[in-house]
Amino acid sequence: MPEVTRLQNHLLLIRRTVGWTAEELGERIGVTRQTINNIESGKSKLSKTQYIAIRSILDAEIAKSPEETKMLRAILEIFVDNPDKYSSEQREKLLSQANMMAPAILTGASSRLDVSKAWLTIAAAIITISLSTLLATDKEAASNWLTKMLDDKNRK
Repeated sequence: MPEVTRLQNHLLLIRRTVGWTAEELGERIGVTRQTINNIESGKSKLSKTQYIAIRSILDAEIAKSPEETKMLRAILEIFVDNPDKYSSEQREKLLSQANMMAPAILTGASSRLDVSKAWLTIAAAIITISLSTLLATDKEAASNWLTKMLDDKNRK
């Protein structure tokens, strides 16, 4: 399953993890709230252009607030960029925990930083790799998704 489909499948969780409403995400990429809702519900297919726009604004948010977006970076890594590195059992447990915790960010019941810290503690217990390695911040890692998309396009 390509990254575009994986992002679409997890867009609601990703959006909640950042703390954006469908309207806010839509405004950031130049589409309506209804378009975002349709993508999240599967009524509409996420285009490559929309994928690139969403990944770009997520990368900008990560660069702007690296401490608050560690959960977001891990979710992108685990569910969109490299899901094959994790067992289906690990992904299911992490997804369940993330889906329970992320709405607190959107509703304002808890901060992104607090939810991110709590979720990463849970994730560390589920995943046996070092999250500090997983979440290492460097410009090359942040743009790997774009390089991979371009490589995929050039192969076709």
